Parts: sequence; C-alpha cells; structure tokens
Amino acid sequence: MKIEENPIATFSNREEALTAIELLNDYTYELRHGEHSRPDYTARKVRGEDAYYIHAKRYYYAGTFYAVESGPLRVNDRELFIA
Repeated sequence: MKIEENPIATFSNREEALTAIELLNDYTYELRHGEHSRPDYTARKVRGEDAYYIHAKRYYYAGTFYAVESGPLRVNDRELFIA
C-alpha cells in the first residue's frame, strides 16, 4: 500500500468544514495563472468515514497550461494556511 505524501485535509464534522469555507471566502484570493475567478468551495463527506473535506471547483480560461485541477484541498495547499 502506498502512503500518500499530501493527503486530503479532513474535518471531524460538517460545521468545522463550513467554518473553514467561510474563512476561505472572506480572505483576499490571488488568482493563479489563467484563472478567471476564485474557486467555489463545498463541504463533502468522505466516503465510508465519519469525516468531511473541502472540494474546490476551479475556473480557468480555455487553453491554460498547467492549470490546477478541481478537487479536494490537500493538507499542504496554500488556501488552508489562511483559514
């Protein structure tokens, strides 16, 4: 079994995840190369566990190279250091 180097950041309940999302939405977000708006964050349940994670839906202009894919926030993602 491979141990993941940068696992998904999880929260013990939905309220904690929603509180983190409120903090993420309140800070000034700096757009990455090719992004045309800030990500939309949603709290989602981890399948098979009693935990929740934050999913980031990202928006880029067509043809942007090296765009970060939409998906769960990881432990080392820069967004979580703000929240």
